[in-house]
Amino acid sequence: MTAAAQIICTKCGFASAEPRLECRKCGGRNARVCGACGNQNSVAKNFCDKCGHSIARLGTTAPPPQTAIPGSPPSDIPQTAVTNQPASALLPTAGQFAATPGSEPLDDLWSAPPPAPVAMERRSRPKGDAARKFLNAAAAVLGVAAGAYGLWQFYVSRKPEILVPKLGAEYLEALRTRDYAAAYAMFSNAAKRSCSEDEFRASRDEPSWTWSDLRIEYQEPGAVLLSYDLKAAGSPPRRDRVLFTLEGDRWTRPYNWTLMRQVEEAFGKGDADKGLILAQTAAAINPRDPMAWGYLCEAAYYRKSPADAELRCLRSLQLAQTYPSNLSLKSLYHLHAILADTYHHALRRPLLALAQYGEMLAFPGISPADQCTILLARASTYAEMSRPGEALADVNRAGALCESPPDQDYIRRMRASLNAPTP
Repeated sequence: MTAAAQIICTKCGFASAEPRLECRKCGGRNARVCGACGNQNSVAKNFCDKCGHSIARLGTTAPPPQTAIPGSPPSDIPQTAVTNQPASALLPTAGQFAATPGSEPLDDLWSAPPPAPVAMERRSRPKGDAARKFLNAAAAVLGVAAGAYGLWQFYVSRKPEILVPKLGAEYLEALRTRDYAAAYAMFSNAAKRSCSEDEFRASRDEPSWTWSDLRIEYQEPGAVLLSYDLKAAGSPPRRDRVLFTLEGDRWTRPYNWTLMRQVEEAFGKGDADKGLILAQTAAAINPRDPMAWGYLCEAAYYRKSPADAELRCLRSLQLAQTYPSNLSLKSLYHLHAILADTYHHALRRPLLALAQYGEMLAFPGISPADQCTILLARASTYAEMSRPGEALADVNRAGALCESPPDQDYIRRMRASLNAPTP
């Protein structure tokens, strides 16, 4: 019985139990040694190239390799085992797949991967893995950077100084083009509850107008006041303002103007209770409205609630320094008068009353009759504070301004109480 073939290294002679193309021990080229004639065949061969015997079965005994010196080039290995040929040279021609009579079946040479591509794959795999890892890491970094940039862009776009001017431009343009539905949609929820869209449309009876130069005039947490140039047909240009406040996470218009008209009507008719209720609603819609707080101040004064009158009057005057309103100089003067009288007679705080009298006297264009009234009230305060010199100075000034007989009679009595000589 013919001995089975063996896999032998042509370089070091190491016998392998596996049909490996390269020696596991030294890396040399392996050959399939025929058990019948000892010829060295390609590892991929199933039949001996020299004697034709089957060499597919591996055994443990076989004639020694014909190569006497390990490492010398084997003379009997067929050229089909050369691995430096291109892949196209290994492909069979059209006639090679046709079986000849009496020939053995084709061996599995074509199913075995050529050594050179395998070696190349082993050499390139680490580089390919490193490249893939680098590309994956770079993609991850770029993804994180893109996400961070997107978040930053979103954050910047939501900053009040960026977002609110855009909303203001949209609101003014909606009003200019009479797109009242779009303008009304920007109202706060509280504003919508007190004013319907139809009421808002009815309040906008105005000629054509244009706007320009929109910019931020004042900003505080939760509020941005915008100003712009308004040019209405038939009127000189003027600077106007529009306020946006934060309601939840949305910038809105705290519109309460239609409600303020009802407040004015109520106070004009002497219905202070109704005016108070409406003014409270108007101040809740827009807590930065000086006029709403002014009406609350007046209501508290008439209801003889000095502490509330003081708080609301001061709030109105403070807001009027920053936020727009329809408070005229006369209205502001009236608020100072309420405060002065409240401090003088109700709260008994004469120093604060003196400060309010001084504010009133500083108003531009104040009439002689108003100056007379203020000077007499301040003289009375000075007298109560035991400051007769200052009281007499105000009485003398009032004597040159007051024209009514009752005022002149009061001046004579004041001079007598201060022991002033007859003029």
